[in-house]
Amino acid sequence: MKEIEFLYFDGCPNAEAICSMLIELKVDFEKIEQNSLPKGSKFKNYSSPTVMVDGEIIFGSRAEGGGCSLNIPTIEFFEEKLR
Repeated sequence: MKEIEFLYFDGCPNAEAICSMLIELKVDFEKIEQNSLPKGSKFKNYSSPTVMVDGEIIFGSRAEGGGCSLNIPTIEFFEEKLR
């Protein structure tokens, strides 16, 4: 089974859309809210939202100090990447 992590910060304008797609695809994933993480956590330095599968970024990016992910993909993008 693939380990899927959904990284986001509260108030991110694109996080809800990505989360809804993952729910619609009925995949198990861990939600990681970046603002609640302790200082120095490796997950703080990613854009919001970022989706990782088995530690590999499939959407989003590393972003020193955070930031927003733009250009939201389609649900078909995630369906293909999560097969």
